[in-house]
Parts: sequence; structure tokens; C-alpha cells
Amino acid sequence: MTSIKPMTLAALAALGAVLVTSACGQATPSPGTPTSAGGSVPAVQVVTSGAVRLEATMAPGGPKPAGTAGAGTGIAATGGLVVDYTVTNTGAKPLLAYDVVPQDLGSATVPADVDAKHAWVYEQSGVLRLSKQGFSPAPNVRFAAAPVMGGHVLAPGASVTGKAYAASPPTLDVPGESFEAPRGAVDPGVKQWQFCVQVDDRAAQARPAAAGSGVVQAPSVAPQGDELVCTQPATIPVA
Repeated sequence: MTSIKPMTLAALAALGAVLVTSACGQATPSPGTPTSAGGSVPAVQVVTSGAVRLEATMAPGGPKPAGTAGAGTGIAATGGLVVDYTVTNTGAKPLLAYDVVPQDLGSATVPADVDAKHAWVYEQSGVLRLSKQGFSPAPNVRFAAAPVMGGHVLAPGASVTGKAYAASPPTLDVPGESFEAPRGAVDPGVKQWQFCVQVDDRAAQARPAAAGSGVVQAPSVAPQGDELVCTQPATIPVA
């Protein structure tokens, strides 16, 4: 389950790289170096963008044996790649992290059984991207009710932790043709990964979702400016 926790003093002291994002929400990391315990490819990616600090780690995830807790659902059903992440609000006002992605973007409500580990999966400039974000409606598409994304409101100094997964070998997983989203097939031999999450200051627009556990819902919008925060590309780990 995704959980929210206060930020520690150690987290405040961590340093990261600043990201530059485009208006369409496709983030391009800056040349800065992620925080690492050592080595050319850090096990933990840490970046900062404005008042947002993002920490993420990827590892292989295998299927759980039948009869064990969580077997047969999500990443537990098949082998894949699992990202553990923490998003922290280091600023002075509430932020909204869109980190609960519906399986099918387009509904006016987030379902009670939404999979909190689901993320959009696509390839961006040769990098496998697991992203929790909204997308703009396609040209000439109108919805009877505005589609929503799920997420968490982060008070100043608070963090949200969670997981994201991609099947292995990775395949494209994006919203349908009603939205502007990447459509190119993912190269099954892609060598690098990054994790992204959309964070903005629209916390006042959020409302409680049926999923409970602090999950809120807000109108789905494509990231603007620096609202899509991404780790820098790193080598995909192998089992």
C-alpha cells in the first residue's frame, strides 16, 4: 500500500539534480549527477525539482508462488521490473502528486480497486520510462465528464512512498487513442530506465477517492513546465 510519512532531517539534507521539463510533459534530465552511495550507476536515483524531491530504486521482481499473499495480481502475477519511490514536498505549501494511475484513463472517478502500483510504460529517447502522469485529450475529443487521475496531497514536509511496475520484457502501456500519448512500440532490449511522477500545486482541486487510504482524485491534465519530475536514465538491473 502507498503510505504518507513525515520527511526526516536526513532527507532534507540529501542533494539531487535539477530536471528541465517541456510543456508537453516529456522530461529531459539535466546534466547533474544523482545522489549515490558510490559506483558509476547509482542503485538509488535522487533528484530535486523546485520543492519536489524524488527518490527511486529499480529492481527485478519475480512472480509470487501460488497461495502466497498477493499472488496472481499486478507484478505478483508475472516477472517484471519494480520501482520503489518516495516523493517529498520540501516547500511551504501543499502539493499534489499524481501517483495513483487508473488502469484506463477516461473515467470521471478513480475506482475503489485501483492498482496503486500501475504506471504508464513507454520509451522516451531510448529510455524505458515508468511514469505516473496525466495526458491531454486528443484533438477534437470531448468528454461528458472530465477524466481524473488519482494521487496524494503532500503537506509541507510530507512524503509519499509507493511502487511502480513494468512487465518484462517491457511493452507499451499508455492511455487509449482518446489521449495524446506515445504510440511507438517499446524496444524489448532497451537498456536504460527512469521513473517519473507528475507533481503540481493543484491540491485544492483534489477530492477524496473511493479507493480510500488517503487517495484523492483530481482532473487529469498533462504536465506543464517542470511538473513532471524524472530520475536520470540508469542501467536496467537484471536478476
